[in-house]
Amino acid sequence: RNSREACVPTRNLYSKSEFPGSQDEIAELRRRFKVMSHQIAQLKDEIRTKDDALVREHFERKRVEKERGAVQADLEQLRRQVLEAEQTIAAQQGEVAKLNHIVSEADRERARQSKEYQVIVGERDILGAQLIRRNDELALLYEKIKLQQSTLARGGGAVRRETTRTSAS
Repeated sequence: RNSREACVPTRNLYSKSEFPGSQDEIAELRRRFKVMSHQIAQLKDEIRTKDDALVREHFERKRVEKERGAVQADLEQLRRQVLEAEQTIAAQQGEVAKLNHIVSEADRERARQSKEYQVIVGERDILGAQLIRRNDELALLYEKIKLQQSTLARGGGAVRRETTRTSAS
């Protein structure tokens, strides 16, 4: 073991003296190592930055998907409302058609009743005119009856007088 310990420093001495350019190589390797370490650090920073951007994008995507879901729900609700409104409009159009039919039936009935009313008014006017003529005729007949009664009463009084005079004579 002693001999080995004695050999190691001698070997190191010889190896340094045998390879005089090895110090330059070591310096070059150290420089390259520093450059590589620096590049690795830059790449790690770049990876960290990209990871952060990826996480932000992931959360932004989740937010947008959630917002998209809300918009789709609103859109679906609006579609349901439009469908309900269209159904209401269709029902109201049916009701309007039914009411228009009722109105046209009422108009026909009103026209029929108006014609009937005009006929009745015409008949009333004719009957009124006939009644006035009959009343006039009746008044004339009453006048004639009064005249005849008065003539009859005068004639009856004259006959009684004549009868009394003839019976007295």
